[in-house]
Amino acid sequence: MKCLVKVSSKINPTEDAEKVQQAVENIFPVGSLKIRENLIELEGDQNSLKNLKEVLEKRKIRAACRGILESRVEGETVEFTLSKQTALVGVVNFIEGTESSLGDIKVQIVTSHMEELLDWLAPVEVLEEE
Repeated sequence: MKCLVKVSSKINPTEDAEKVQQAVENIFPVGSLKIRENLIELEGDQNSLKNLKEVLEKRKIRAACRGILESRVEGETVEFTLSKQTALVGVVNFIEGTESSLGDIKVQIVTSHMEELLDWLAPVEVLEEE
């Protein structure tokens, strides 16, 4: 499945650029990274999302993630925001509402196969009846 992944995070004047870069790379270790004076940007494809998928699975938050992602889909695009602070320690925390004072990691995924992407990234879990 083809998709375009764009990740960006501002580097605030009080922040260490290397720590912001580490936060982004902890969740999105694959992609083309560009570092500017006050912004880190990463661009990639489905491979850029493999670590995010693993973290969601390991933390058992795929169902919650699926709900958030579905609510953010507009056509062929889904956008969401992650906490930069928790990403620094390799944890995914979705941000709802306004931006935190420390800034966040903004993620945009564009694909013509949105349902397939969501099923891959955060599949709906069906409970087996005994």
